[in-house]
Amino acid sequence: MPEVVNGNNILLGRGKIYFDRFDSGGVRTGELFLGNCPTFEITPTSEDIKKYSSADRSADLIASDVLRTTLAIRIVGDEFSKENLAMALFGDTATLAQTGSTVTAEEIAGVLQGRYYALAMRQVSLVTVTGTGGTPTYTVDDDYKVDATTGRIYIVEGGAITDLSDIEVDYTYGTIALPTVRGMNQTSVKGYLRFIGDPARGPKYECEIWRASMRADGAIGFISDEYASFTMTGDIESDAANHPNEPHYRLIRIA
Repeated sequence: MPEVVNGNNILLGRGKIYFDRFDSGGVRTGELFLGNCPTFEITPTSEDIKKYSSADRSADLIASDVLRTTLAIRIVGDEFSKENLAMALFGDTATLAQTGSTVTAEEIAGVLQGRYYALAMRQVSLVTVTGTGGTPTYTVDDDYKVDATTGRIYIVEGGAITDLSDIEVDYTYGTIALPTVRGMNQTSVKGYLRFIGDPARGPKYECEIWRASMRADGAIGFISDEYASFTMTGDIESDAANHPNEPHYRLIRIA
């Protein structure tokens, strides 16, 4: 039977990536959908050793063998969830929480005009700024401004709060629970990775990688004229203890 080219095997890839990050004990915590990822690549590489003849000037290659093989992963994503940022910035997720109450006479020493000063709490309201001991009482907008969301006091240039003044601040703060990323407190990001293909053209594959060791690769543009993205690269590690017959990964043709 003559060989024929099968256009149905030409791949124009699309699909979804899920990452199940290991906890500190190496236990899976649940597969997380990474959102829109324009790129998912697996790159096989090999490290070779070569032997050349020393018997004549042509130095012909007389032996060549593969010392070891590796598989590299590359993912480009552009959804900036806290979980994705934690992966890309060697961090983990947490919650910044405070329970609403009031503060009286919080001291800020030696302020300068044209500068912001952070209060101890965020999400503030009913702010009053005075000198030490409660006098004089300064005027909002003329002498100071309030960044209520971050909890900061701005000292207005030309106002009555002169340079190096000590001030006291009374305020009320709200109850909040804000998702946060605690960056650079993890030395590695490891987990199980699943790719489920949904190609625009070609065969549909599912890929399971038992142990992926991931790291950030490149800048993350928090200010940019382009849509921001993050890049993760990594290596596929062996998990022969749990998958002796396919220790690195498996591809399953599902359609």
